Amino acid sequence: MTEAAVTGLEEQRVRGLLAAAGMPASEAEVAACVASVPVVRGMAALLHAAEGLRYLDPALRFRAEPGGR
Repeated sequence: MTEAAVTGLEEQRVRGLLAAAGMPASEAEVAACVASVPVVRGMAALLHAAEGLRYLDPALRFRAEPGGR
């Protein structure tokens, strides 16, 4: 598939997602979304690549206990 065909397919997907969400967008906004698709895909791949971190606590937790310090 050529780069132009991939870009056209991505534009169709972006337009479909925006329409499904009921979000109107200008041509410039659609173009910006299409241009950001490779970045977003890369970030999603990184999220899935972190196997060992999947079930770790994302932040420190405060556990209130009666009589605790």
